[in-house]
Amino acid sequence: MNKQRITIIALSIALFALAQYVIYEKIIESRQQELANTYQEGYKKGLTDTAVAVYKQTENCQTTTITIGNFTKTIFDVSCLKVEQKNMTR
Repeated sequence: MNKQRITIIALSIALFALAQYVIYEKIIESRQQELANTYQEGYKKGLTDTAVAVYKQTENCQTTTITIGNFTKTIFDVSCLKVEQKNMTR
């Protein structure tokens, strides 16, 4: 084999390896973006579900308790106070 043929084969192999690397990187990048999007959608769904749950728990002028770690808060719907104030002034 002459040197020119060996050089062409070596460059072809290097080009093929580079193409494989670029394709692999694109696949990995696409998968990471897909996972990030899935995580973000799950986060948004969790926030929505939490807000809906709190709304439903305080819907009929009831109080509800929220606990995060060692912290606890009792919450209620302030509009219930307005209704009672209107009833008291009559």
